[in-house]
Amino acid sequence: MKRLLLAAVLLAAACSAPAAVSAPAAPLSKAAEPPPALGTNGAAVPALHWTPCHGPFQCSGAAVPLSYREPKGASITLSVIRLPASDPGRRLGSLFFNFGGPGADGVGELTRFAARYPEELRARFDLVSFDPRGIGGSAPISCPGADHLPAAGSPLRQPDAFFTASAATGRACAASGALLSHLSTANVARDLDLLRQAVGDPSLNFYGYSYGTYLGGTYANLFPGKVRAMTLDGTLDLVANATGNPGQERQPVDVRADVAGAQQRELDQFFAACAAAGPKCAFSAGDPKQRFAGVFARASRTTGVGSLMRTVDSALYQSGRWKRLAQTLAAMPSDAGPAAPVLDPYVPTHSPGFLAVQCVDSDNPSSVADYTALAARESARQPYFGLGAVFSMAQCVGWPAHDPDRYTGPWNRPRRNPVLVLNNRFDPATPLHNAEATAAELGDGRVLVVEGYGHTSLDAPSACASAAVVRYLAELSAPAPGTTCAPDAVPFS
Repeated sequence: MKRLLLAAVLLAAACSAPAAVSAPAAPLSKAAEPPPALGTNGAAVPALHWTPCHGPFQCSGAAVPLSYREPKGASITLSVIRLPASDPGRRLGSLFFNFGGPGADGVGELTRFAARYPEELRARFDLVSFDPRGIGGSAPISCPGADHLPAAGSPLRQPDAFFTASAATGRACAASGALLSHLSTANVARDLDLLRQAVGDPSLNFYGYSYGTYLGGTYANLFPGKVRAMTLDGTLDLVANATGNPGQERQPVDVRADVAGAQQRELDQFFAACAAAGPKCAFSAGDPKQRFAGVFARASRTTGVGSLMRTVDSALYQSGRWKRLAQTLAAMPSDAGPAAPVLDPYVPTHSPGFLAVQCVDSDNPSSVADYTALAARESARQPYFGLGAVFSMAQCVGWPAHDPDRYTGPWNRPRRNPVLVLNNRFDPATPLHNAEATAAELGDGRVLVVEGYGHTSLDAPSACASAAVVRYLAELSAPAPGTTCAPDAVPFS
């Protein structure tokens, strides 16, 4: 599943401070809750007052409703940032960004990445981003002590204790009160539509990475008539992320998306590229795949595989890290023969900001028995990555809030223009088959494949893909079905 795409750089202090949020109300039961609010329900369009910030950028605050069921009720203030178009005479409008997560701050990330975008894109569009509600400078959630919680332990040796410890972040975040029940991606999409109106655009231009593709897909179905152009980069399967298909009710989201399979496919590519690179890859002697099996076997008998698989997981996100991964693996001891049973698997942990969105967006099983059964199956199917995918959303079990206004489909509402779906051939977090599924779910998705490795084009740049994105956003010319692009760099070069 998507992790925090990049470390959040909380630069939003120059923008507006968050508004206070009232104390929590008793949550509705899922059986009794009314249908979700649609659209923005008559909420007032915020007035933006831009002031200079972060060099060439401009910042503003934007007041939006806490609940779109009560558009004139309590409000929160979002931190918003823009880089004005460099050629105002050719300006087409604003291009909104979401850089992933959930939990990444859009203000800091735009200051980090804006200069990377092609000159033509920066000339034709104001580049605009914002900290999503509950994140960074936009009424951030409060989770006292969550950054200092002890590790949850092993889900295999002590599952009850593991799930109790995993729920500690949720218990801490309950201090956020009413805000915690209004953080679904659907409400972020409603905020986005108010921001679109606030900048004066009749329709939305949007670029979303990783989790941002789920925000894009949600907006495209809540506001299908307001989409001009939308690029989804490193794309989640919309159905898998929300509810899964029938028969997947007892599977957590990363199992539904087959993230473990995607990680294994890219690891196999690492082995093949390493062997082909010869001396340029420190792990190339003999058969890298067999050597890794020995390293894993040794770790499973001695120090545990958690540290090893954390290192591998990080390196798969960007093929520029493969040289260092090869050096690390070459220095590790190995055993012959099969690995011992894994009792302490690598289980990723997530930030409160990630959980506050993901846990209300996605259905996940709550029974320990469901996880135990899946663990046996997935560890046999994917010995290296299966257990991590099973337990990666364990922190959502018992989450103290749900958002009755989240969006769960349909995903194929008709739009005027196709959605551009960009994905790397080997992406460890958002597999290509997820992008293809989303293109089909949207009904108008046009898939462009980069023949590279890593997560999103931010980690696998491609001049070919970048040119196609600019052409699409500026001219509404989507690439032909089946189009592929080469990456700018190859591993071990």
